[in-house]
Amino acid sequence: MSFSEICRIAGRTGVFEVTYKAGTLDSLTPVEAKAGVKTSYWLSPGLFDIQVNGMLGHSFSAEDLTVEKVAAINEGLEKHGITRWCPTVTTQTPELIKRNLKIIAESISSGAAPGAYCIHLEGHYISAEKGYRGVHIPRYIRDPDPGEFDRWQRAAQGQIGLFSLAPDRKGSLEFIRKLRGEGVRIGLVHHNASHEDILAAVSIGADLSSHLINGCAPMIHRQHNIIWSQLSIDELWASFIADGYHIPSYTLRAVIKSKGMGRSMLVSDLAHLSGLPDGEYVKNENEVILRNGGLWVKSEGGDLLSGAVKTLEKDCEFVASAAGFSIEDGFKMASTNPARYFQIESDFALFPGRKGPLVVFSWDNDELKVEQVLK
Repeated sequence: MSFSEICRIAGRTGVFEVTYKAGTLDSLTPVEAKAGVKTSYWLSPGLFDIQVNGMLGHSFSAEDLTVEKVAAINEGLEKHGITRWCPTVTTQTPELIKRNLKIIAESISSGAAPGAYCIHLEGHYISAEKGYRGVHIPRYIRDPDPGEFDRWQRAAQGQIGLFSLAPDRKGSLEFIRKLRGEGVRIGLVHHNASHEDILAAVSIGADLSSHLINGCAPMIHRQHNIIWSQLSIDELWASFIADGYHIPSYTLRAVIKSKGMGRSMLVSDLAHLSGLPDGEYVKNENEVILRNGGLWVKSEGGDLLSGAVKTLEKDCEFVASAAGFSIEDGFKMASTNPARYFQIESDFALFPGRKGPLVVFSWDNDELKVEQVLK
């Protein structure tokens, strides 16, 4: 595959003449600004989505998961410019989780899912309170169990790299300390912890607020709540679902400004129904409605979302077209920042001799498109 075009690169000054051939970035030549060269193309190492629950009808928390389905998700994500991602397993029976972790691990080790970076476990040990638990299945929610995690990590061949949980459950602090000692990153999610509990979790290694703003009750104290608390703690990174439904544009702008561009990430929280036609489906034992790029629990009349169906490039598009940021900001929050969070930013550097895949996006009239995936 070959490619030659004038492109911009997020985080780099100016524009570049890009040549790609034989699976390698052959040349990257700055173009003189005085030439007045303009381009709608952006060259990227690809987006990095740290929270993908499924796609194309395939769920990482379903009984019918196979290596072939994981590979199909990898291929589907790549078409949307996502070259790195974290398969995310949510609240289910311990046996099903163990089974699916084995399948995902096999998919990674065999090369069937080359874009999968590490496994993200979200849920399981979260708040059981209505509102805070979101759409996680209540009967599977419980306190952290270190022995259970050890069994899961063995099944996953050590591939669990991120675990999101509630810091206010019994045993959470000891669990966080254990996982951080084993190199697993910790996100705080679906909880109603006090500021003191959050600070305690951060002090022993928790460093991410997973899909902040969402996963909490609709009615909270105007001053003392988990949103203000987590925004105020500089050590915490924060991920945001910027699909236009989970967070209004003005709220999204305010919270990213508060957390800071350097520690903000965009995530899709992609549900397995992403890529399917609009209609009614069943998800997490609820009837849900997929419509116009959003997914809602039918019985709640549009008041409760059930994950997201827009892929990550659409989140970049939303922050740039509706929330007052630039498309370059969007690329940083959806690509280089997740790489920085996992301390693999060197993997996202662009230089002559770098191997693919790379992604060429076009940004025109507030629309972001994948023009070409270079492999």
